[in-house]
Amino acid sequence: MFTRWGAFVYRFRRPVAVIAVAVAVVLGVFGAQASSHLSSGGWLDTSSESAGVDETLARDFGVGRSSLIVLFRSTASTDATSPDYQAAIASTLAPVVADPAVAGVVGFAQTGDKRFISTDGRSAYAVVQLNGTNEQSVDLVAGLREKIVPPAGYSTQLTGYAPLTKDSASQSEKDLLKAETVSLPFAALILIFVFASIAAAGMPIVVALLAIPSTLGLIFFVSERVEMSIYVTNIATMLGLALSIDYSLFIVGRFREELARGRTVGESVERAVATSGKAVAFSGFAVAIGLSGLLLFRASAIASIGIAGGLVVVSTLFFSLTFLPAVLGMLGPRVNALSLQTLFARFRVGPSVAEREGWWQRVARQVMRHPVAVLIPTLGVLFVLGSPFFRLQQGVPDASAYPPGLESRDAYVAIQTEFPKGETSPIVALVTVTGEPTSPDNALLLARYASNLGKVVGIDHVEGAYSLTDPTTGAAMTPEQIAALYALPAAQRPPAVAAALDALQKAYVRGPIVRFDAISPLDAATPAATSKTASIRSVTPGTGATVAIGGAAAGGYDFLQSQADRMPYAIGLTLVASAFVLFLLFGSIAIPIKAVIMTLLSISASFGALVWIFQEGHFSDALHFTPLGYTIAGNPIIMFSVIFGLSMDYEVLLLSRIQEAYRRTADNTASVAEGLAKTAGMITGAALIMVSVFAAFALADIITIKSIGVGMAIAVLIDATIIRVLLVPATMRLLGDWNWWAPGPLKRFADRLGFDHVEDEDDGPVAGASRPGLEGVTG
Repeated sequence: MFTRWGAFVYRFRRPVAVIAVAVAVVLGVFGAQASSHLSSGGWLDTSSESAGVDETLARDFGVGRSSLIVLFRSTASTDATSPDYQAAIASTLAPVVADPAVAGVVGFAQTGDKRFISTDGRSAYAVVQLNGTNEQSVDLVAGLREKIVPPAGYSTQLTGYAPLTKDSASQSEKDLLKAETVSLPFAALILIFVFASIAAAGMPIVVALLAIPSTLGLIFFVSERVEMSIYVTNIATMLGLALSIDYSLFIVGRFREELARGRTVGESVERAVATSGKAVAFSGFAVAIGLSGLLLFRASAIASIGIAGGLVVVSTLFFSLTFLPAVLGMLGPRVNALSLQTLFARFRVGPSVAEREGWWQRVARQVMRHPVAVLIPTLGVLFVLGSPFFRLQQGVPDASAYPPGLESRDAYVAIQTEFPKGETSPIVALVTVTGEPTSPDNALLLARYASNLGKVVGIDHVEGAYSLTDPTTGAAMTPEQIAALYALPAAQRPPAVAAALDALQKAYVRGPIVRFDAISPLDAATPAATSKTASIRSVTPGTGATVAIGGAAAGGYDFLQSQADRMPYAIGLTLVASAFVLFLLFGSIAIPIKAVIMTLLSISASFGALVWIFQEGHFSDALHFTPLGYTIAGNPIIMFSVIFGLSMDYEVLLLSRIQEAYRRTADNTASVAEGLAKTAGMITGAALIMVSVFAAFALADIITIKSIGVGMAIAVLIDATIIRVLLVPATMRLLGDWNWWAPGPLKRFADRLGFDHVEDEDDGPVAGASRPGLEGVTG
């Protein structure tokens, strides 16, 4: 099949290349608009209890609409409660209040609540309520910002969903540009060194420049229907660069090798597509399978990264199997143009191909000569590297994950740290009773629930219509006193008490649903806060009533629980499907099992590094980040899916060449040595490129992207060195001919499909071959 496809592309190489470029141009136009359609949210399980609370708050309490939070600071006044300060706030927000998109403003002036005043009394914030959803607010924020002009001596900062989305999109684009600026030159230099030809080195870069904008264009169309995370542009670019360069490297290298063997241009294209092209296609399937596990998660942010990763694979495979062989067919021997081979030889830059292959063969044979002595210490090293993962603690990050200097981030952090703790992110309890909440029995039940809720460790106090303070003594009223107060006829209540109860009922009661706000000083994003959710949910209101717990901390807890519930299925799908693909390709049972185990070892080591660096803070100064004290939830499973797929690149490339040699010689040891010799240089070059691409994202200021980039760079480095050079030869030596074994029925099934068939290489060069022409190829 792949041979026929290679022949087809070569025959129609010019129209194929033109069509491929046209597709990239059209999709690239839409890709330029992709970031404006992405969301900074999506880190919630929409089917969870906390999500249900959010829906009820939006429907019945009117607090689910989007809002802008305006933080005021002053050099002219030190008392934010003063009439002058509040008048300045009112005059600043007057043009905003008049906007049809604004429903109202809530702050100290409207409520008298000290939660809107900083603990030092110098700053204040107001909440501008909008008539629209979070996504609709993104388009409104720019116009509203222009209307917020504070008087002299005052300054403002905006935060909230819309400002955070705008700022995160802008920061994401800056991080992307920074990473591309660093990684592309490094990738180009490595490619030049690998190919010793500027023309050949340029091919992978061109494929990447076609695949990435095309992927972003596809993301644009998908984001019209599905919520897509703001991080998908970074992930798509990271993966797009790595896969495009890797796949092109394999195909171009094989094409040049076939030319050097004396084949015609057409035959070389066919052969490159039939061998490396097939390996690339199956590698792409493996990557897509690894990423497909993310689609099982309910949080749209994680699922959208799986979608984006799949689109990256589609784009990369499309251009690698159409545009690239078509251009190679047009270039022919000119692919070696602008050769630097003579220059490298003059300055003795790198060994020759024969020297490289001989060196790798010696390494493979040495490893296979002492497989147990290599295997055991290597496994010990990997275990040590992965051991920090046992200390994993996950948290759902808030705006503090963004870099200092972003207005929305700085305003958010200021509100969290300079104002009364927990007031802006309470734990919300919605209690539904039977009958009227003000009836004596229900009033007592609700007051007791509020009292019990306030006794949970980590809760400072509870606010609501049934958690009251005696106005004369300032002491908390007992549940019985509160029930007795509600039992009094309205006419017998003191006027001030009656007015206060009416206000509380309007704020906290909607029919049979009663709202309580539990205030905790713990940062809602931290594991310490999210872990309190289970204890809070264990507090029951009593017979005849039900309770649902929501808020930021509960949302994070539900996300982590949903992730834990779905993770076995996602991992299982990835492992089984990847093993099945490898079985189809190699017709063996042992190889897929070995590949899965090897990949899990490299992933575990990278996970250990993720925890050691980003959770525990090692190298934080060198990498320029502030440790959060926890690992960002979602990052481990995202990394697992991506790394598992990427590691199959090297597995498929290496084992394809080993299988070719084994079918020709039936000598397991010699075949492993030959396969490693043929591919090790290419794998090393590909790994260096991947590492440089991923490591460049360590320059990102958003810690989510920084940690993913560093983690994946470490994983690829381990996979291409320790795993491929040491563990694979050692295990294949121990397995011997069992490497290629499968039970009879399964073997016949694989044979009938024919995916595991390979074209045996000729014993020697094709007639007329010019062996020196291969000297520029390192793999």
